[in-house]
Parts: sequence; C-alpha cells; structure tokens
Amino acid sequence: MRAMDVQTIVKVTGAEALGLKEEKFQGIGTDTRADLKGQLFIALKGEAFDAHQFLDKAVQQGASGLLVHEDSDLVQRLKGQVTILKVPDTLKALQQLGTWARRQSKAIVLGITGSNGKTTTKEFTAALIGSVKKVHYNKGSFNNHWGVPFTLLQIPADAEVAVVEMGMNHAGEITELVHIAEPDVVVCTMVGRAHMEFFGTIEKVAEAKEEIYIASGSNTLRIYNLDNAQTHKMYVRATEKYPHEKLLTFSSEDPRADVHLTIASMSMGELSIKGSISGQSGSARVQVFGSQNLTNLMAAAALGLAAGMTPAQVWSGLPHCKTNWGRNQLVNLKSGAQMIFDAYNANPDSMKALIDNMKLLTVSGRKVGVFGQMRELGSASASLHEELGTWVGQAGFDKVYFIGDDYEAFGKGLQKAGYKNPSLIEKDFKESSGQDLGQFLKSGDIAVVKASRGTKLERFVFPCEPLDFAEKQ
Repeated sequence: MRAMDVQTIVKVTGAEALGLKEEKFQGIGTDTRADLKGQLFIALKGEAFDAHQFLDKAVQQGASGLLVHEDSDLVQRLKGQVTILKVPDTLKALQQLGTWARRQSKAIVLGITGSNGKTTTKEFTAALIGSVKKVHYNKGSFNNHWGVPFTLLQIPADAEVAVVEMGMNHAGEITELVHIAEPDVVVCTMVGRAHMEFFGTIEKVAEAKEEIYIASGSNTLRIYNLDNAQTHKMYVRATEKYPHEKLLTFSSEDPRADVHLTIASMSMGELSIKGSISGQSGSARVQVFGSQNLTNLMAAAALGLAAGMTPAQVWSGLPHCKTNWGRNQLVNLKSGAQMIFDAYNANPDSMKALIDNMKLLTVSGRKVGVFGQMRELGSASASLHEELGTWVGQAGFDKVYFIGDDYEAFGKGLQKAGYKNPSLIEKDFKESSGQDLGQFLKSGDIAVVKASRGTKLERFVFPCEPLDFAEKQ
C-alpha cells in the first residue's frame, strides 16, 4: 500500500483537518474487520452500509487517521486520538487518491473490461506478464468505483505493470473508471448478453463497453477482438480515428491479426494452442478448460505485447496461465468422477460456450449438468432460461439439475428439446438434491456446474466429496 502524508491528502482531495495527531500514513483501509495499524481509514457510505458508524472500531483496529464526510459526536470524541480529515465525499476522495497513486507509479497500466472473460483475462495477463516482469493486479473482482482506486493505491513502488479490471452495469461507469485509472493500454474482451436487466439490448451493452476506448487518451494503445461482432465494429471505427501503431488486434479466425491463435486439441484439464504472435509462429499447452478461454488467452497475449514483452516471451509465458476459484475449475471427486466448477459468474453466452464444450468432450462415463439461475437478465430472464433449457436438453447430458427462480422456464425448454433422461428441477436448493448428485456420480463421470455467483452452486460440490476444493475465501 502506498504511504502518504496529510499534506498530500489535503492537496489531492481538498480535505479540511478537524484534528491532527499523525502526519503520515502507511496506506489506506476501508474495512474495520482488517488490521488498520498506521493506516488512514476512509469512511465510505454505500446503499446498505455507512462506515461513519464504525469509526471507533477503526481506531480500535489501529487506524491512525480517519477520512470522513460527516461531522458527528463520534468524530468529536475521536479528535484527540487520531488525525481526522473531512472531505465533501469520501468516495470521490478515494478516487482522487487512486488517480494520484497511479500518477506516482512508473508502472504501465492495463485496463480490461468485457461481458465475459475480464476477470480470467486479468488473471491470465498477470500470470503471463509476471513470468518476466513485476506485476500488480487486483485479487478477486475489485473492478468497480471503489475497487479500482483501491487497486491503484496498492501498486508497489517497484511494479512494472499494473493490471486493472473494470466492471459495470450502467452506462457511464467505464468512463468514470478510465478517468480514475488513466490506462496506457485498454481492451474489451468481448460483448455479450450480460447485464441485460440494465441495458435491454446487446447494442446498448456494446455502447457501455466501448467507453473504455472512447474515454481513453489519444496515446492509449487500444486492443480489439476481431472475432466478436460488437468489438469488431469498434475496431472498424477506431481505424478511422487512430493511427495503426496505436491499435493491436487478436483473432482465432483472421491470421492477419497481431495475435492469431487456434485450438489444436482440448481435454478436461488442458488446451493445446498454436498460431502466431506478432508474426512469430509457435504452440503452447495451457492447463485450462474450455474453448472460450482461447479468447482470454489471446487478449492476455496481446496485453503482454503491449506491456513490452517479445513474441518469444509471450509464447513462453502462456503455460503460466491458469483459472481460479469458480472459473472453469477442475475438481476431482472421491468417487473417481470429475467436475468442472464454473459458478462464479454466468450469462447466456457463457452458458452456451460451456455447453458447447461439453458436447465436444469424450468421456468414459456419463455427462451430468448442474445449472442455476443467471442473474441481471431483467424482463428477458424467463425466455433466456427457457433457451438455456433447450440447449441443455440437446447437449447429451445423462442427468440434469437446475435450481433458481426461473426453474419452470428452464424445465419448459428442457421438455421442448425432447429431453428424456432423469432431471431434478427446483426453485430452491435442498440438501437432498446435493446428496442425490453425490450418489449418482461414479468413476469416469463428468459433471459441469454453472450459475451466477449468488446461486451458490458450490452447495452441490461438497456432497460429492471433493478432493481438491474449498469454500471461496
């Protein structure tokens, strides 16, 4: 965490000092459950919480300063114990400090967004570039209006590259994050049917995602996915506005792209890829599952080039890429069966990609599908879950499970597809459902588990006695 002093904070945020005790802070903190020793605690206020209510707890946790936007009896009581700085808006102050930290750093800042794959691309990029350079990146999905500045404030002094994920569910949010992070390189992995609840059409989603390119400076290097219809349109528009040397492309279909990769073979635990990176041919074996990860690997490779890696270094770095908890995670079960646990996020496009992968897999046993509610689909939710049921019903599963509010629509789609094998379709999870799955799976079987994070499909995993799986920390 970057150290800072009162003078700097006042200069950057316009803060007013209500009480001065300490002049310097080792960094910033926002969580009263964490060790805050020597830190400036920023009292953020959200829809469901207000950290101003816990200022005394922050002091108990070791905070030597408080940044607030409200004066109160509690603030007055704490004035003699710690430094207290008051600003009009603590969130805005956090963002201002994030931009200040970004400008203090010598690191190349990479900005990543996309309907699918942005978190996985971030992880791949950090692993790839980390094979030759000092990399900083946010753990988990710290990709919103407070997570991005927090990530920037954590950039170590010796970092050469900082990878920043940018998420959104409303128009204008990406623009705000770009202005905070001022990225040197930006990419939208792809545009799909995520966040339909807030946008209504995929064209509106694309407009919001394109903000990462439009809001960036003229000297920013822009990377484009030529395989996705929406991002390809963005690229065509960019060619009319920016010089060729400020654009990079990736594609599995167009060999003229700066990064052109294809899948040579795929198994449960590995993708074998081949192609060319900046004109240099090569191949690599990457320990990840699913053809959809090809897009994420190509985006990471292009970001590696943009960060100064040579094509040879990118080829050598690709095998370092791996998926994290809940993202195409391979889980081995006591029964000898295996599971692909991909329940950190889901939307219709990522569901379709996973189902298509399962169709391609050859297994010695049976294929089982465990699916759950996809969120943020708005008025289209029922029809999209019926569509999901149809896909699942046509995919050759030997047994299917589903839990979620749109269970009836899913079942209707399953029936429409002519699915005849066993199924367990319910609104809510029951322990008996997890036990049923655990008893059904045998050695050689493969189960795929996918839903939006809030559905908590890991509840299906533990009754199957996993050998290498834990709760999300």
